[in-house]
Amino acid sequence: MQILGWDIGGAHLKVARMNAQGQLLGTHQVACPLWLGLDQLETALHTLQREASVSPEDQHAVTMTGELADYFENRKAGVTAILTQFTQTLNTPYIKVFGGPQGFLAPQALKEDDWQWVASANWLASGQWAAQRVPEGLFIDIGSTTADFLLLSGGTPQARGYSDHERMSLDELVYTGATRTPIMALTTQAPILGAWSSPMAEYFATTADLYRTTGELREATDQHPSADGGPKTRAASARRLGRQFGVDAETLPKGTIEALAHYLREQQIKRLHDAFMRQISRGMISLDAPVIGAGIGRFLARDLAERTQRSFIDYKDLFEWSPCGTPFDAADCGPAAAVAALSLA
Repeated sequence: MQILGWDIGGAHLKVARMNAQGQLLGTHQVACPLWLGLDQLETALHTLQREASVSPEDQHAVTMTGELADYFENRKAGVTAILTQFTQTLNTPYIKVFGGPQGFLAPQALKEDDWQWVASANWLASGQWAAQRVPEGLFIDIGSTTADFLLLSGGTPQARGYSDHERMSLDELVYTGATRTPIMALTTQAPILGAWSSPMAEYFATTADLYRTTGELREATDQHPSADGGPKTRAASARRLGRQFGVDAETLPKGTIEALAHYLREQQIKRLHDAFMRQISRGMISLDAPVIGAGIGRFLARDLAERTQRSFIDYKDLFEWSPCGTPFDAADCGPAAAVAALSLA
């Protein structure tokens, strides 16, 4: 028997496998574009059932953000549809869903308003586990699409918001990530050939192209098609970045695209740094409290730690970990690993 923690996002499905002693046995992730329909979730679940060697006696803990996908009429409908699809596909009674301050809940016994505790609560699962291991610090999870910021003090997450709307207004949730963010969302201008150029308001390139160009992208983490459906090479990324600003990369002097990429990286870091400093300004943690970094973009969290002279803790090191040979680790799939661990308590 194993405990499986599931994180059902709007773009990816993640699962973490754990034994009854709390040792992580492996983590897996596949693309799951929920905006295209629930059949995407069903297919992704079948894929990870095979990869994770799921058996009928296994227990399952679930968290999600996928209810925000525009396939659903509203968030409540999204939570209901996702849990219905999940239980039907896995066909097991051993399922509980993370409800934040409500703890773990049985999907079939959710009350009328419980959906609001279940919706987009994965950040809190990760934060609760981090706070149990690092009582004081700043937890940052930078994924493909978003960045979460959560102060930890006294062994407890110190969130001020809960819903996405509340958290965005407080910079506890920032909609910028390491692979799926459109480049046009990073800046209103960038220097090219000695002049300022505005990005076209078109989906021409993403942060996957940016971090492929800087050499920081782990290719396994870029699981969705590129903006133009083209190859995922440095040359193709350069073309897409150039196109975003109305130029052909192959006609530019050597190093121009690389310089552009570094400028764009600084613009994203500035946005993240602003959110970072807003949390620090609350005065709840000491000057030497560490940064705990999670997500496929945690190299940016490490950067923030270095810029503010704080130590950095990789989220994967908060688990007893047995590598399973997949390209993903406990920090890449943080909420999935967290709900698996929390469900054992």
